[in-house]
Amino acid sequence: MTAERVFIVARKEFTDQITGWRFLVILALFLSLALMGTYTGIEYYQSDLTRYTEDLISMETADDGPQRTMPSKPPVADIYSSMFGMLISFGGLLAIAVGFDRVSREKESRSLKTLLARPVYRDEIINGKAIGGVALLVLVVGSALLLSTALLLVFSFVPSPDDLWMILTYAGVTLLFLVTFFSIALALSTLCRKSGSALLLAVVVFILLVFLAPYTTAQVGMALMMEKPDPGAYGGDTSSEGYQAEITAYAEQMKVIESAVNLLSPQMAVNTLIRGVHNSPGTSLEDTNGKIWSSVAALTVYPVVFFAIAYTRFMRMDIR
Repeated sequence: MTAERVFIVARKEFTDQITGWRFLVILALFLSLALMGTYTGIEYYQSDLTRYTEDLISMETADDGPQRTMPSKPPVADIYSSMFGMLISFGGLLAIAVGFDRVSREKESRSLKTLLARPVYRDEIINGKAIGGVALLVLVVGSALLLSTALLLVFSFVPSPDDLWMILTYAGVTLLFLVTFFSIALALSTLCRKSGSALLLAVVVFILLVFLAPYTTAQVGMALMMEKPDPGAYGGDTSSEGYQAEITAYAEQMKVIESAVNLLSPQMAVNTLIRGVHNSPGTSLEDTNGKIWSSVAALTVYPVVFFAIAYTRFMRMDIR
């Protein structure tokens, strides 16, 4: 395998897709979602800004009294959080639409057999298709980010340097989420002979991971975990050593359930990640990741596993 031939395949995949009507429709849908999310975020941000201004005024006009904490100005990155949250709500299905026929379409048209007759190896083809697909998703996320930024500038909202890492983190985890479902669609495209079957199975997996897996995991976990400690059993003394030990154990079990849900559902994982970054302004990404490791693991493991499935299946595929 040579990198040059891999990128030749990737460039061909990227070019073929970017000039096709289906990708243009997907891009238009993504940008429409980005506009909706940005506009919603601006409305919430303006409300937060008004509340911040009122708090400042009340501090300046208040009589001398107990020391009050200076209110913090809401970061412009909150608007991006809303925008990327909107993309995530529907992005999994759109990512599936990008990848469900990467291989099955060429099997149906028998163009794959012609391609393999050329001086190019199987691993170069599947790696090129994967890279080309990921490049399309990078283009989509980048376009949404640029469109959102342009709209913010129209409203005179300029992100500060402190907002930059949060915005880039939102973009990165959104891209990982889209790559997750693209990898699922690519794997099913190698496993199924027909594109229609690959699309149907990909939608079934989407429903399973987004809806059924987190609900089932949460219900099973809640059924197995200990009951919430009753302060009445300790005479209403919530500061007692026994009560504190039980409530700590209860909280730890809740964290385990949340981690299991995040690990099994990419949708829950990316929402938890964005929420964790959103609720941790002023902290580093390393500190934030310590609290949301299961979300990071899910968004890393799923693409790796499904790309490995696609690679292994394609290398052993009967092209006749």
